[in-house]
Amino acid sequence: MHSFVLNEVLALRVQHGLWGQTLPGDVMDAAGRPTGPLWGRAQASSSEQAQALEDGVAARHAVQCDGMEHAGLDQDRHALVACPGDMTWEWPQADQLVLTFSLPAGTYATSVLSEILHATEPERHGEREAGAVQ
Repeated sequence: MHSFVLNEVLALRVQHGLWGQTLPGDVMDAAGRPTGPLWGRAQASSSEQAQALEDGVAARHAVQCDGMEHAGLDQDRHALVACPGDMTWEWPQADQLVLTFSLPAGTYATSVLSEILHATEPERHGEREAGAVQ
């Protein structure tokens, strides 16, 4: 739940074409990447346009934000961009891709794969199973 607002901020930035951009007032991490809020107690450290975007998300989810603050969670920041490291790939068969990579803690491999592959799931039922489903 602590990362809910962070995910919503990131989704809004992606929706508005701001994902790979630095906004005025962004808080940067040690690697120079913009960060988003892990909501909790304390004053937001962002300012200007970045803070307005984050405050708008927090206002839409005021009940959740209030709950996180009252639960004693402290506000923190987390990078909005993850760069997979040590990436390798191979095609052991024509229809099989094997990817390996490392990610920082708190980053989801499924999100990275979704962005890399832009994959869609194939139909789950083949022709032989179609009769059984009816």
